[in-house]
Amino acid sequence: MASKKRLLSKLKRLLYNVNVQYTDWLKNEALKLHEPYLDGRNYSSNIEHQLKLPVDISRRKDTVIENILNKKYYTFDNALFIINPFGCSPLSGLFIFNTEKPCKVKYTIKGKRGSDNYTNCDETWTNRHKVPVLGMYDGGITHITFYLIDKNNNEIQETTIRIKLPRTGPVLRNAISIKKYEKTPVPFLMATGGYSGTNYAFDSNGNIRWYLTTPVHPYGVHVLSNRHLLVPDKRMRRPNYGNAHSVIAYEMDFLGRIYRNIYHQSGFHHWAVSREDNGNLLIATSSRYDTYMENSVDEMDKDTGKIIRTINANNIFDSTYVTRYDWAHINAFEYIPGEDAIIASYRNIHTIAKIDLNTQEIIWLLANPDFYKGTEQEAKVLAPAPGVKWFFQQHGVKILEHINTGNEKKIKITLFDNHTANRRPVNYFDDVKKSNIMVFTINEKEMSVEMNQCITVPLSITRSNVEFDKTTNSIYAMCANIKDEEVDSRAKILGYNYNTGECITDISLNNDFFVAKFLDFNLQSVQNTCNEDYPLYIGELYMPVKEKEIPEDYNEENYLPDEIKKKLNFTLTGNILQISCKDHSLPKIFLYNKDNIYVQYFNDTEQLTKIFKEHIYTISVPLQGIDKGKYQAGIEYIDNDSNICLYNTGYWIDIK
Repeated sequence: MASKKRLLSKLKRLLYNVNVQYTDWLKNEALKLHEPYLDGRNYSSNIEHQLKLPVDISRRKDTVIENILNKKYYTFDNALFIINPFGCSPLSGLFIFNTEKPCKVKYTIKGKRGSDNYTNCDETWTNRHKVPVLGMYDGGITHITFYLIDKNNNEIQETTIRIKLPRTGPVLRNAISIKKYEKTPVPFLMATGGYSGTNYAFDSNGNIRWYLTTPVHPYGVHVLSNRHLLVPDKRMRRPNYGNAHSVIAYEMDFLGRIYRNIYHQSGFHHWAVSREDNGNLLIATSSRYDTYMENSVDEMDKDTGKIIRTINANNIFDSTYVTRYDWAHINAFEYIPGEDAIIASYRNIHTIAKIDLNTQEIIWLLANPDFYKGTEQEAKVLAPAPGVKWFFQQHGVKILEHINTGNEKKIKITLFDNHTANRRPVNYFDDVKKSNIMVFTINEKEMSVEMNQCITVPLSITRSNVEFDKTTNSIYAMCANIKDEEVDSRAKILGYNYNTGECITDISLNNDFFVAKFLDFNLQSVQNTCNEDYPLYIGELYMPVKEKEIPEDYNEENYLPDEIKKKLNFTLTGNILQISCKDHSLPKIFLYNKDNIYVQYFNDTEQLTKIFKEHIYTISVPLQGIDKGKYQAGIEYIDNDSNICLYNTGYWIDIK
């Protein structure tokens, strides 16, 4: 067996001119490590499906890589290349070796299929190199030349390797058609979210250069100020009024390394940003103690996950338009550090609002003044200059320019006008079946607004956003969900000269998305090996409650029938019991023994929408707060006829 492994290693070395390993090898090496578990306790069970937390696997993989560097196995001419090291970014790699003297490493990926060469540089001065390689091609051989750079910025040594990567899956294969593409200084476009479940980046020739295999919520991934990604896991949700949002997200880099889990009891939905001044997270969420959805923004402490403050639309608007459970529908916002304020898009009231986060008061509203006549917010509405056109069920508000001096206080913003009014009909809707990208300048001293640009684009009824490239003075319509009879495309990216309105970029996509952004890979953002000082998780999930007794009609001999067991999927993931089930079908989970009874409640909401009632997702029962001992697991189950049944699952969990 050993000789066979040596032969395979030699063959790979001859083929690729480098020592190649894959994510499975790295994972197996990581699982061999005998490291203490994250909360100092051990969890065992008769549940067939048991996993470690993905963040724990990432930490272990980092330890394996550090051990390789400690032993100085590899040199620049005889390096190790790990393909897809963290298992969810197939077009990524790590180039690992030691040098005698500190230096930095540059690499160039040779262009293919009509694309140009791509060069990036790891600016870290070190003799322990683990160079992130991003931007490779799917299918066939990718040629990469690496250069050692000395402190005088001279190239002192180079080597070229060949890496073979698999093709993308059928959903992404041939998914991009480029009619024309005005090149920008940023080499890639990233499309994320949508119901196609794709999160990927491509170049000016339509070649996929990065994609993610982690199941992500249709709202996609969010790029944070440290250039990491916030990745809400679409599987990990909690029953809610209406749409059940992701309650577990991962802070991840473009290699797929998970730095920590981020837990949020109410769940993440459309939008998240991190404050550039202190790193705290601002998260679009829902109020949980009423029936309203997608109406709040939470600020989460970056170190603890504690919710510092909540800005609930129900508390800052009057009740005039509170006529449905998702009456506000926050779908995007931007933070203004110097003012501690946000500019937010409230889709279902056709409104952009500036909110003071400290006082939790509206500063101004951008909307048709007729909409707010007679309301408590009437005086907050900006006075429109002649020629202002109105938007309907908009997305993707973005600040382009912010002037705040003694004489001037202006903000220039852009947004994507989806131009539909089905959620909030108004009598001034013109019924034009086209969308628009719009630019406004708000004079905050005069409480007025003027329109700077309005470019008509294909009708994209939901999602979508706008990007602006200052270097080329170009504006881009990211049409994410096209329902235009004149356009034979699921989604489009259209770029225009800002001054003339001439179309300079025309890209058709087979898959819908939530937003699209320009992207270059910042290698410094993927250099941090996780360590014990960086917490494995922040925030909290809803915890089981200690009770005095189990329900009287619970019969321990009444085991879960096979026909129901097939509909449920039990997994012990680290220190979390997780169960995949239909929405609101498991109101209670019991964990009990002769000494203790714990109940995880999921009965504090009810489903108000038929479409969401059919969703199947994974609910979580955190175990870290439960006393040590061996527990049986029981459930309260609601079948399709609304019958409530209590069952012993037959599963046990032993906590030591």
